[in-house]
Amino acid sequence: MYRVVTKYRNGTARPVVEQGPWHPTRKTADDWAHTLRAHGYVAHVETQGGLIDAGMAGNASDNGDLLAALSSMA
Repeated sequence: MYRVVTKYRNGTARPVVEQGPWHPTRKTADDWAHTLRAHGYVAHVETQGGLIDAGMAGNASDNGDLLAALSSMA
């Protein structure tokens, strides 16, 4: 099972995180994530076991700067 997790800002200091419904196939979740990204949301696909890939469906560059910044903090 796969779900799309989206993040956006609504004028507050912290981003809003929404977890979508579970989808039976990864393709369905990838399609939803791609659609949400096209509308300006930060979206990634998650399995019941956790995060799959923050840069799903060929969009690895979407979060590349964030991932680099976080890795340099560790």
